[in-house]
Amino acid sequence: MAGRLASHRYGKHRVRVSKVRRPRLAPANEERHEFVEVSVDIELEGAFAPSYTDGDNHLVVATDTCKNTVYVLAKDDPMHSIEAFGLVLANDFLSRYSHVSQCKVRLSERVWDRLGESPHSFVAKQRMVPQAIVRGSRGEAPIVMSGFKKLLVAKTTESGFENFHQSEFRTLPDTHDRILATEMSTNWRYSTLEVDFAETRQRILDSLVRRFTDHYSRSVQETLYFMGQAALAAEPAISEITLTLPNKHHLLANLAPFGRENQNEVFVVTDEPFGFITATVVR
Repeated sequence: MAGRLASHRYGKHRVRVSKVRRPRLAPANEERHEFVEVSVDIELEGAFAPSYTDGDNHLVVATDTCKNTVYVLAKDDPMHSIEAFGLVLANDFLSRYSHVSQCKVRLSERVWDRLGESPHSFVAKQRMVPQAIVRGSRGEAPIVMSGFKKLLVAKTTESGFENFHQSEFRTLPDTHDRILATEMSTNWRYSTLEVDFAETRQRILDSLVRRFTDHYSRSVQETLYFMGQAALAAEPAISEITLTLPNKHHLLANLAPFGRENQNEVFVVTDEPFGFITATVVR
């Protein structure tokens, strides 16, 4: 029969786990807790071809076993960062199963912030989702990439778009004063793993947000490049960063039919279609 197996991997996706870090130095209602929630994807590669081609499952680590591994290691690990937890997971699969050649772990975190001064109440107020990918390959150093998605940022001036290409289909006018809004996502690659991942993420986030605000933007492309440069300058432990800044359009509403002059105050918000801008900045 024609056709051969060219590549394969399998695992368990959307394994959702939460953990309460408890000092256990006092009754539960008197101590200060930390609350972590993570969604984990596990993907394995290795000597699994016979399960596809011959129905031979004797080396298949069940996806349910993958799920259980996440929960057991969440018990044993402090889960101080999704990157560190991903490294623990990848290393466990490689060390426990000699026929696994690669383990890829993709993690995303729901951020729970402390609610007021309560020692054990939290609120998920952030839209931003921290993410990480850990790839462990037998005989090789692990690769860690971090990032986030769904960070909504906007500025209501200090942005324009002028002197862009003229063609017969162009209808968009030049503007020197517009709303720049985007739902930012990014990922960066570490050149060393001797870092505090949580602190590194915060430094990169702070540098990106600061650079977004501190200049007149002649285009989303220019602002993206400035932000990438700022992240590399802020964090020597990363070798590259990819930013995606879809342009969330706020279009000036036409109030002339109603006898009103719109002095850059009222806008039509559109989700689709949207401008898509992405780039990778390297050292």
